[in-house]
Amino acid sequence: MVTPAEVVIWPQLSALLDEMLDLDAAARVQRLTALRLQDLAAAEAVEALLGRLTAIDRRGFLAQPAALPEAQQAGQVVGAYRLLRELGRGGMGTVWLAERTDGRFEGRVAIKFLALAFGSRGGAARFAREGNVLARLAHPHIARLLDAGVTLDNGLPYLVLDYVDGTAIDEHCERAALNPVARVELVLAVLGAVAHAHTRLILHRDIKPGNILVTAAGEVKLLDFGIAKLLDDPGDDSTNGAGELTREAGNAYTTLYAAPEQVQGGDVTTATDVYALGVLLHVLLCGLHPGGEGGTPLERMRRLVEDMPQPMSRVLLAARPGDAAATRLARQLRGDLDLIVAKALKPQPAERYANAAQLAEDLRRWRADEAVLARPDGRRYRLRKFVVRHRMGVAAGASVVLALVGGVGVASWQAAEAGRQRVQAEGLIEFMLSDLRQQLQPVGRLDVLDAVGAKALAYYAAQDERAQDVDSLSRRSRALHLMGETAELRGDLPAAAAMFEKAAASTAEMLARSPDDGQRIFDHAQSVYWVGFLAWRQGRPVDAEVAFRRYESLALRIDGMAPNNETWRAELAYAKHNLGTVLTEFGSAQEAWKLLEQARQRWLELLPLRPALAGDLANTLGWLARANERRGRLHEAMAQLSALVTLRASAGGDANAIKDAEAVAAVGTARSQMARVALSLGDALAAERHVRAALVLQQALTAREPANTMWRQEEAWSRLRLAEALLQQQRSAEAREQLARARGILQSLERIDGSVAVWRDRQQGLLRLLTAEAAEPADRDESLQQLAAWAQVTFQLADLERQSIRLRALLLLGDAAAAKDDAAAARMQWRAVADGVMADATPDPMTATQGALAWLRLGDPSRAADLAQRVANTDFRHVAYAATQQRLMGDAAAPSLAMQGVQNGHR
Repeated sequence: MVTPAEVVIWPQLSALLDEMLDLDAAARVQRLTALRLQDLAAAEAVEALLGRLTAIDRRGFLAQPAALPEAQQAGQVVGAYRLLRELGRGGMGTVWLAERTDGRFEGRVAIKFLALAFGSRGGAARFAREGNVLARLAHPHIARLLDAGVTLDNGLPYLVLDYVDGTAIDEHCERAALNPVARVELVLAVLGAVAHAHTRLILHRDIKPGNILVTAAGEVKLLDFGIAKLLDDPGDDSTNGAGELTREAGNAYTTLYAAPEQVQGGDVTTATDVYALGVLLHVLLCGLHPGGEGGTPLERMRRLVEDMPQPMSRVLLAARPGDAAATRLARQLRGDLDLIVAKALKPQPAERYANAAQLAEDLRRWRADEAVLARPDGRRYRLRKFVVRHRMGVAAGASVVLALVGGVGVASWQAAEAGRQRVQAEGLIEFMLSDLRQQLQPVGRLDVLDAVGAKALAYYAAQDERAQDVDSLSRRSRALHLMGETAELRGDLPAAAAMFEKAAASTAEMLARSPDDGQRIFDHAQSVYWVGFLAWRQGRPVDAEVAFRRYESLALRIDGMAPNNETWRAELAYAKHNLGTVLTEFGSAQEAWKLLEQARQRWLELLPLRPALAGDLANTLGWLARANERRGRLHEAMAQLSALVTLRASAGGDANAIKDAEAVAAVGTARSQMARVALSLGDALAAERHVRAALVLQQALTAREPANTMWRQEEAWSRLRLAEALLQQQRSAEAREQLARARGILQSLERIDGSVAVWRDRQQGLLRLLTAEAAEPADRDESLQQLAAWAQVTFQLADLERQSIRLRALLLLGDAAAAKDDAAAARMQWRAVADGVMADATPDPMTATQGALAWLRLGDPSRAADLAQRVANTDFRHVAYAATQQRLMGDAAAPSLAMQGVQNGHR
């Protein structure tokens, strides 16, 4: 039985016991003697454990081996792979080089077998989890997971990974005799891979040179996430973060690169990987372990925990006194590199860099001769860095500086100290709002930031904006932006709007102080954009238009300042796109089209320089198509939607192999909109084809991410358009089935978020309109009552599409009243349609058609003909327009309600 004292120091004893078991009897005696002089209690505990092992051996425990799986052999076939040779083995398994046997590709792979998985529930779970970890990682510097399976003969699980033909990073650096800058470049590639894992809440926990290979081409690959801990793993929430797998398999790590909290059995975090990266940097840059070269790995770890790490340069000089090469290297390492590595090696996790991305940022700052975060932000230090970066300019202005130095006194020192404290406080706020949000957003816990946001708001509310310097104002605006984005992500739109208004006030103050500074104009433009976007999200189109016009004017100011600045040039495209979007929904379609066309041209100019803008171009094409619909240019709209599909389909994949979910969603939405255009062109069969193709993509997306309300909303639109296409083909029963499915989606969306009026008002109106048109005779009165209730409500967001649906609803309600011989009620509804169209100086084709039908019912064919002539000059050939032409040509009386609105086109 293990005593309580042994439990307390077990992490230490475990490492010592491993060391002792690797020694022969004589060496073990010598090691125990030396250990007694250093730590008598530990020596006695280890000796007691060794004595128990001897007793167990005498009893013949496990003298007969269990039925273990047969060892792998060269030539053995595993799944679709043939084993070639063993690459390595460790405590958790073996790794083999293999090749594919079915001819699908000729490249070689690495197959990892996990011995622990055999006969162990925990081992099998650990192996399954390793596959899950690797499958979630997609980075050029991480070895990919290609396949997984279980051997048929003995049920041994295995993973198939990229085979990396390379050497360990430390060996590569020595063979190539790389200088410190080149070594840091290699580590930056490793940091990129680790940061990628950290953003997915995955830790590596065993970063060491043997797990980092460099190919002959200089490409870095990070291997073996086999002991990675998933921070979001619900099954790994036991005491001290040690889940069942850890308890069964042990804390797998390499002692020389393990962080203190790993050895001591504490919680591991992203800072744990940072510690191992610090050790890696130390070894690569000065060739020595930070714990020194003498003693056991555990003793070296103890020195690091009990004593503050010494600067690399000092460790190097102490190890190689009088060595000229060491002296030169120490000179290169002294200063910021020493500080960066020392910060990564802090014994307390909270004192290190929080994650790999922060460590990488400081290394990039060092490379660019900028101030690093590891050094206190003193004025002399920042001045020295400025001088290094701008030697010529500083030399030219030296006489001016000398003339000013004499005017500095004690007051400036006091101000500098207060400023330093303010910078630290504001930097902490910004760090928590940005870095912490990145950690919390994937697990849906942004509410944790509420307390941080409240304290930050209180801090800034107590300050006078006009008395702050530009740097403080800049930090303030960034913090407010972060709080606004967080609130917007959580759906708290009023709070988000208030944050962005405050941020805009700060950027406006900065711009007022430097009205010709392009960067200040750009920063203020960002704030103004967010003000407009939140107004748009809240259903305040007038406020959105005002903000977006200000945004456009700011973008125009910086557009000519730096012709080679792609970011500033793109800003004008964003500005015109956003203003065009608002006008498409709430204003002039012609002006919207001009703005969106200008945005399209700018995207085409920038796309060769920045291919990532393809998504923005596609978005603009979608809105251009919508503007052209309102102008009656339906063939142009269809061509733009087709171009959108072509642009995004290759990037997104298809329903069976989704590579980019957002791109697939864009294709699905475009195909659904193509169905709407086809209906306007009078081709219901084409509309059905387009919308069914859209639904295949949208259902695949919603199956993949059911909580995504935007994708569910688009699926609802598609089902409504499919129902409309079916109604035009006299397939009412099928239409009712689609309407029922759309109704179910909308009801579930309202339960999730009943505050989003933008889509709810339109979709509810179209749902009720189509339901009334498709209703069985017994259900028609009830459906008409529900439609009337929707049409009579005054909505804040009176966009053009909702108005068009409302006019169609009123026309149908008028026909229903006429069918019941209620002439007064019928004329009232038809007159409301006519008045609504007259109020629009430039009605879109559908609106004009509804107006023409209303005037025909009211007995004024002249006014109906004027509206019909407007439509005749467009591509609009909806069935409603065909019904209008029939009436104007002197056909029979108005279609009755019994035709369910098909001829008069109430869709």
